[in-house]
Parts: sequence; C-alpha cells; structure tokens
Amino acid sequence: MIRFATLALSCLLSAVLGAAQAQVGEPSRTLPTLEGYTRTGNLLTGPGDRRIVLTNRGPYLASATVTLPKLDAQLDATAAGQLLGVLSGYGERIGPVYSQYLSDSRNAADLKAGTTIQAGRYDLSTKLVGAGLSFSVRLHEVPASAFVAAQNALGPAKAAVVLRLFSDFQCPYCEQFETQTWPTLRPLLPAGSRFEFHQLPLEGLHPNARAAAEASECAAAQGQFWAFKDALFVPASWALWTKSGNPAPEFLKIAQTLGLGGGAFNACLASRGGKAAVDAGLREAEAVGANATPSLYVGGYLVDNIYDPASTLKLVQYVLGR
Repeated sequence: MIRFATLALSCLLSAVLGAAQAQVGEPSRTLPTLEGYTRTGNLLTGPGDRRIVLTNRGPYLASATVTLPKLDAQLDATAAGQLLGVLSGYGERIGPVYSQYLSDSRNAADLKAGTTIQAGRYDLSTKLVGAGLSFSVRLHEVPASAFVAAQNALGPAKAAVVLRLFSDFQCPYCEQFETQTWPTLRPLLPAGSRFEFHQLPLEGLHPNARAAAEASECAAAQGQFWAFKDALFVPASWALWTKSGNPAPEFLKIAQTLGLGGGAFNACLASRGGKAAVDAGLREAEAVGANATPSLYVGGYLVDNIYDPASTLKLVQYVLGR
C-alpha cells in the first residue's frame, strides 16, 4: 500500500512542475553531458559507482534507470534529486522535492516496497535495492485499454498513429486549437494517421458545453459530426451560441445550413439523444486522467504544448520510433 506521504509527493509534483525542458522523450543526442560520468553505449558510470542505464526508442531516449549506492549508511538523496532534475528537464523544480522525500525516514516502508507515481509528464519509479537506491523515469503513457473506441474519427481503424482530442465546444482554448492550430497541424500528419474527437464538456465552467456536445452527437447520428463540429467553432457562430441563454435555436440553424434532417435532428435534441455518448466521454476522460481541455494524446502520450504543432509531431515521431 502506498502511504499518504507518497501520494502527497505525487500531488505536489503535479502542482509545481508544469512544462519541462525534457530529456527523456527527446532525441538521445540532446542529453546533456554529466560531469564526472563516463559513457559506454547506453551505460553511464559516475563517481561512487553511480550508474545510469538508458533505453532508446529509435533516436529518442525512452527511459533512464539510475542506481545509487549508499554513502556512509545514508541514501545519496541529493545526488538522486539532481540526476532526476537533469533527466526529466525539471531541474530545481523537482530535485529538492525528491531529495527531501528520499531523506524522510517515514517513507522507508514505501521505498522498500517500491513506488510508482506520475510526476508531470513522467512516471517515476523508486525502490531500495540492496544497500542502495534505484529509480527510473519514463514518459507517462495512458494504457490503450483506458480509451474507448471513438465513433467520431477520421482515418483507418488500425493506424500506426492515433491522435485523441478531448475537447469542450465552449472552451475558448479549444476554439483556439480548432481555428488556429489544427488547420496547420492536420496536413503535417503522416498519411494514414487517425484522429479521434472525444467529448469532455466541462459543465461547471461552460454552461452550454454539454448541450453543444449532445447536439454534435445528434449530427453524428446523421453522419455529419465533423461538419457540425466545424460549424460550431466558426468564430461568428461560436460567439453567438456560447453566450446564449438557450443555444438550441443556434444549433437548429447550423443543422438547417448543413442540410440535416430537421425533424430527426429536432427530435434528437428534444429527447437528448446524444446524452449517452457524452456521458460515455466523461467516464472515459476520468479513466484516462484527462481533466482539462483541450487535451491531445498521441497514442497514450499527452502532448505537452497542444498549440505548437512541433510538439505534437515530435510525439508522433516518438511513437513511430523514428
């Protein structure tokens, strides 16, 4: 059982880390030179028999495992924190916190059993091994089983690269992604990529978000999800329905413009025919850990900067291992 202190460490790191000048997940050649370490292939040997084993995914650094001996019967917590800061790219934001956690005797039971927590973009595993300490850092990957097969998708069902967007129609950042980032990113994706739209209306922040999501599912029932989605994000339209006390008439206007069967669409809106699909999206987002919009995953990896196409394309290449 992971104790409260370890859970508190996970929460603290998630709160303070933010973006990183990442190392793991980046091309192996970008790993900075570590003073005092000798590299032979993927093994780095440092002072006091410290060892770092690197694993690659194509040209990318996929993970790093560090083994530190005990010094004077104490864990070398300071060195562990410093190395984690370098390998993750979080530097001083993560190093001292991790060092303090390792030095606290109350965490000895957790360390002996071994723990794995999410620290920003990474999974951090720590365990006492013999007389020393071993920890590893790798990009956090959501297992494929956590995602639900999307009904609203572009591209082949079996694709080497799957992009999954969790979005809220009333979210201004989602509108930014749709109108500014996606038009640039889409033509740059490899041929045969799959793009999925997953519903995540944040009703507590955006009162019309669920209604829009359900309306989009009513359009999907007539094979017009993508056209309806695009129409909702057209700036002039978005400014109207997002500010309306009753957005349904705006949805009906869009449906009419797209030539959707008016009677069927009206009936779907009235009966909340899209509710089940939206509910399923919310459950999926909780299982995945997506709690903000827009959130974009390449495979199971969360894009660090969704508004920068280069960040997404880098993860695409990482997934492909090239």
